[in-house]
Amino acid sequence: MDRRNQVLELSWSDTEDRLQGSIQPYLPRAGEPLKVLLHVGSFDGPTFDGPVTITLREPGSPRGQVQTVKKGAVNWVTTFTPESTGLYQLDVSFRTTRLKVLHAEVEVTDPPVPRFVLWVMVGIAATVALGYGIRSVVRKDRSDEPHPVLAELAAQPSPAPPPPAAESPAEPAPEKPPETPSSL
Repeated sequence: MDRRNQVLELSWSDTEDRLQGSIQPYLPRAGEPLKVLLHVGSFDGPTFDGPVTITLREPGSPRGQVQTVKKGAVNWVTTFTPESTGLYQLDVSFRTTRLKVLHAEVEVTDPPVPRFVLWVMVGIAATVALGYGIRSVVRKDRSDEPHPVLAELAAQPSPAPPPPAAESPAEPAPEKPPETPSSL
């Protein structure tokens, strides 16, 4: 399954209001847009149409990216771009009968290495290996000294062939006497 299409869901409610939302993509990456989509609804009374303030900041940092968003056709939508990797805090605040502030932690990871970079590295490694292979095949030995393995083989005395068997052509091989049946 493609993780770019998955969403991280948010859900909160109290006795008066509820908030539902999502963060896309499922695995936020540094330097890439992070889309926050929210829906605020009321259990009782008029529907909420006011602005929502959304902040993305590093934990412990008093500052961060802040956006006040007005309601669109149905939802409140905004986009942030986290600058570095690490844990971030997403704060959502809105006012109905009283001010409500919600917090969610979001982990931002390193961007992946693009595939074309990996393919370029594989191509370079294959080209280098092919170049060394061709070089070793066509390279001539320019030194006057023989190759060490060939020099060792040349220095070893070759074994003498075994002497031929001494047979004289004038002497025929002795014949075996014919076997006679023995009588009992």
